[in-house]
Amino acid sequence: MKVLIMAGGSGTRLWPLSRETYPKQFLKILGDKSLLRITYERLLRLVDHKDIIVATSKEYEYHVRNDLYPYEGYSLILEPERKNTGPTILLGVLFALEKLSAKEDDVLLVIPSDHYVKPEERYAQYLSFGEKLAKMGYMVAFGIKPSYPDTNFGYIKLGDTIFSEKDLSAYRIDYFVEKPPYQTAQNFLKEGSYMWNSGNFAFTLKVGLEEFKTNAPELWQWAQKGFHHLMENYSKLTEVAFDYIEMEKTKRGAVIPMDIEWSDIGSFEGLYKVLPRDDNGNVCVGNTLCVDTENTLAYSVERLLALVGVKNVVVVEERDALLVIKRDMSHKVKDLVGVLKKMGRREAKHHVEVHEIWGKRLLLDEGEAYKIYKLTIYPNRQMGPYMHMHSTRTWMVLKGTLLFKLKDSEKYASTGENLFIGKAQAYSIKNTGFIPAELIEVRVGEYLGEDDQVLIDSKAL
Repeated sequence: MKVLIMAGGSGTRLWPLSRETYPKQFLKILGDKSLLRITYERLLRLVDHKDIIVATSKEYEYHVRNDLYPYEGYSLILEPERKNTGPTILLGVLFALEKLSAKEDDVLLVIPSDHYVKPEERYAQYLSFGEKLAKMGYMVAFGIKPSYPDTNFGYIKLGDTIFSEKDLSAYRIDYFVEKPPYQTAQNFLKEGSYMWNSGNFAFTLKVGLEEFKTNAPELWQWAQKGFHHLMENYSKLTEVAFDYIEMEKTKRGAVIPMDIEWSDIGSFEGLYKVLPRDDNGNVCVGNTLCVDTENTLAYSVERLLALVGVKNVVVVEERDALLVIKRDMSHKVKDLVGVLKKMGRREAKHHVEVHEIWGKRLLLDEGEAYKIYKLTIYPNRQMGPYMHMHSTRTWMVLKGTLLFKLKDSEKYASTGENLFIGKAQAYSIKNTGFIPAELIEVRVGEYLGEDDQVLIDSKAL
């Protein structure tokens, strides 16, 4: 069995925590691991690293590599642009067949990268059961019993029982409706035989290809010549969800209802529901203090967040922005981000933390002629060789051992030592140790744009 983890979404419904350049799947909102890493480790219950494919946008490459450090053996598909889940899954099918030498009767599990699932052992049982069903020739969806009429989900109507094993059962899909209007969703809830679509799917590679050929000819025409041809022509593909082109049209759909705790954490209200609450119904994350406060989500990334005498609100502190909103209005965050984009606000898209090939950098402070960052360089990763034409750089090593190379010299630097580079000087910094190295970087100059970073030939050092 192969697994395709879809990690290319750019959702901003959890702004200011998530941004277009730092979407939800990379957030550590459930602990000290990102949602992507939690998903990846959850799937290791079923498959080995070599059987996992992670599909993401090319702009998130280093997010993925850094999040999954130090894991090795998985495959990474970098989509040239976002085209929704239909093209993504088609890429995954072709990649498994051509690059991983999978057989046509092998099952592909398609898994979102950013969902909350508990208990994980039971979830793994459902996925294993789905593998068996997929080998019978079905396109398998995994359903969740709806708790309210949410219009952001697809709805699956249960048909006749297909197959049962112990306490697990699968049903024929009578029909599948993607994101219905509110009144329709409310009627589905009352009727009682509908499931939410969880976004998890299972099918054999052969069945997957046949379904694309039948139901998505506009995509299939580009897939017939293989994975590389599809990648080269990606801009020509129709932007469409897998749910529309496959699950609404398939004649061999099956659904497995999952009796588990599940959430796509699609809003702060969703986050509030999955995190532990105190006796007053408050979810307090990070450096927070709630006094005479009830049914509130208080989330602090860095600074002390103190709330007194409030009820039913969401207050989220990020290093460069603060959000205050009623809990029942959390779906309006997306509209707020739209307003910020129209205003041209940097905070609408860009996060203060940026992932790079060598590690990550966190903006701590900035002024007219300076910027201060905290850098993390992972073991055996190298920053540069670079050259800066308009700024000088000074570094203080906080942790780790680094090799600092100039054109005619090199030196090692460790905790407490300083490094300096002037304008138009070539240099590189490599982490030669076994732990992530941390540095404070101070940039000073008349121009501090990110394009004042010339990547030069390694032979220059």
